Amino acid sequence: MNEEFYISLAGEIFDGYTEFDFNGRSVYLKHLTIKDQRNIHLYYEKYKNIAINRGVETEEEILQKVKDDGLWTDEDDLKISSLSSEIKNLKKTKDSLFLNSQKESVQQTITEKQKEHFSLLYKRKEIVGKTAEDYASNMASTEMIRYFVFDSKDLDEHAFTKDEFDEMDDLELIALRSLQSEITEKISEKHIQETVLRPFFSLYLSFCENAKDFFGKPLVDLSVYQLKMVVFGRVFQSIFQFVDDIPDDIRDDPDRLLAFADAKQNKGKSGSKAFIDDNAAASTVFGGTAEDIQDLNHSGGKSISLSEEIKKSGGTLNMEQMMKLAGQ
Repeated sequence: MNEEFYISLAGEIFDGYTEFDFNGRSVYLKHLTIKDQRNIHLYYEKYKNIAINRGVETEEEILQKVKDDGLWTDEDDLKISSLSSEIKNLKKTKDSLFLNSQKESVQQTITEKQKEHFSLLYKRKEIVGKTAEDYASNMASTEMIRYFVFDSKDLDEHAFTKDEFDEMDDLELIALRSLQSEITEKISEKHIQETVLRPFFSLYLSFCENAKDFFGKPLVDLSVYQLKMVVFGRVFQSIFQFVDDIPDDIRDDPDRLLAFADAKQNKGKSGSKAFIDDNAAASTVFGGTAEDIQDLNHSGGKSISLSEEIKKSGGTLNMEQMMKLAGQ
């Protein structure tokens, strides 16, 4: 991404909306706020009740029937729940690791579990079929498109009346959905983090401490993107203030910067993943790749190549030599 992308992204977040062209006219997609999330829930409940009143069964009702017929079991549901918990715990484990090679190994396991999880969810959906909840989700998401699209930057008048929206053909609705998805993908958490770390944003970092003053309006009126911007701003500003010797080549990389800060925090602690203690002559990381060693060096650790030391000693290392390498 070039600098213009991040400048534009920051501008959209500041504004609280994204402007785009639709059928030759400029319209404005409002960014989600906490208040909007309540309205989404209200729309969902409205259409769920409509579906139930029309005789559409709920997921719970249909699921009980297919279980009675032996097409699905409580054990299948338990497996889905178990996989969900396992994936969540694996993600926590991955976040706690320092070496990139270890993270990649755990991510492979996560991916495998996610595939198994998705397969079971898909099978269950095929068996259950359409539910009142499905109807509610589809109708609510469609109506929320109209709710979020406005005619001007003031965001005080919807771009389409209800009649106009109801008369739209499927292709127009698909186009609106697609544009909305593109905007959501553009303003992702990763892109917000990268924006906060760009050089042009450095002037704003110290002001992220107070979200209300930063945007000039109450917290409840801030968009989700605005809240994330100040939160990430505070996190990275704290790292720049309290973490020493940050390498220049990672200052604009959120993942590596967070990993570096975490490694610095863990340095010298009991059970540290990458360090023995502050007075050790060297830190030994078995199984680390070349990239792992580079990251270890960035974090202030001294690294050695075990294979090189073995060569120097004639092909073998005794216990005394191994202890010396570990700084003992």
